[in-house]
Amino acid sequence: MIVVIADDLTGAAELGGIGLRYGLSVEVNMQVNMSTKADLLVIAANTRSMVQEDAVKEMERITRQLETLQPEWTYKKVDSVLRGHVVAEINIHLKVSGLKRALLIPANPALGRTIKDGHYFLNGEPVHKSSFAADPEFAITSSDVQDMLHTRPVPVHVKRPGDELSDSGILVGEVQESDDLGVWAMLAGSVDEPMLLVGASGFFAALLRARRMRVTMERTPVPPGYLSLFVSGTTFGKNQDFIRGIHAAGGPVSYISAGVAEMNDQAAAIVNNLLDRGKAIVAIEGDASGDAMQAARMLRRQMAQLVSQVLSEVGIEELVIEGGATAYAILEQAGLRAFFPEEELAPGVIRMRAEGGFPLYVTVKPGSYEWPGSMRHRLEN
Repeated sequence: MIVVIADDLTGAAELGGIGLRYGLSVEVNMQVNMSTKADLLVIAANTRSMVQEDAVKEMERITRQLETLQPEWTYKKVDSVLRGHVVAEINIHLKVSGLKRALLIPANPALGRTIKDGHYFLNGEPVHKSSFAADPEFAITSSDVQDMLHTRPVPVHVKRPGDELSDSGILVGEVQESDDLGVWAMLAGSVDEPMLLVGASGFFAALLRARRMRVTMERTPVPPGYLSLFVSGTTFGKNQDFIRGIHAAGGPVSYISAGVAEMNDQAAAIVNNLLDRGKAIVAIEGDASGDAMQAARMLRRQMAQLVSQVLSEVGIEELVIEGGATAYAILEQAGLRAFFPEEELAPGVIRMRAEGGFPLYVTVKPGSYEWPGSMRHRLEN
């Protein structure tokens, strides 16, 4: 069995979708399921949404539980642009497991994310000049990998493809093209001493290929249910503009703002849209003011409470959520913890069957990814 520990839910689902693509039976869970029968168990730890002290404690707890489960190998999924408590979580995993080094490959050229000469680029531009600079919780202010990881004055070791992996500590691999991922995957499999493998979705897929796994035939998709609730928890401008366009065209969009207490009125409007039009869209309104991190966390709590209230009134069949922290808050509030990926609508956009006695499908997507065409059509029509 393979185990993935992801620091947010959409990242967990994304790697679950890759496992599905390669013919593995997959379970995505918010906790370590000691009785799982899956080939791939993906744990959504949600540590990116915690303060660092709590994130380290949670990572330590999960790592100790995994020692009992004894997986064939473990992968630590982190944000592809290194948001979160990346170094602190890696270090506690190394301490508990007794490993001396971790190989961190966050870049993914398929998404325009590359590392060259110690600097991170998004579609050829320094990453701090992108929308990630306005992230309310982990704003990126430099493209230097050392700065992004907050490791100064203690450095990480930045390596080029083909370099030796003999240093102790955290080794960051540069990636400029997709073939580089394969080089790192082969090197990881050839070292004599085990190491912790860390990174984003591209490196995980390369590791599966290096283990001679092959993409399997696609499953026959289950048609989407009629009553569909779409929740957008992202602050990325392009995706917010997409929702604004739907709203301007008369679409069933309800906005929620931090601190607004009219929960019953908002829930009633969403329920009416679901019953009258078969779908409803909930989104956050505008940019957070004041303490951006505190406002983002307040919005997640409000969104989770609002959606929970709607779910108690209407038996929806499809729940679609944009944004990992938002998805985790909503599903935890709803008492949903275990999911089984059924369909990879696009890389990172995964439709999963929720565990439980009622037919509910949950689709999640990172806030920085674009919606695939099929989902955009459902949102707009």
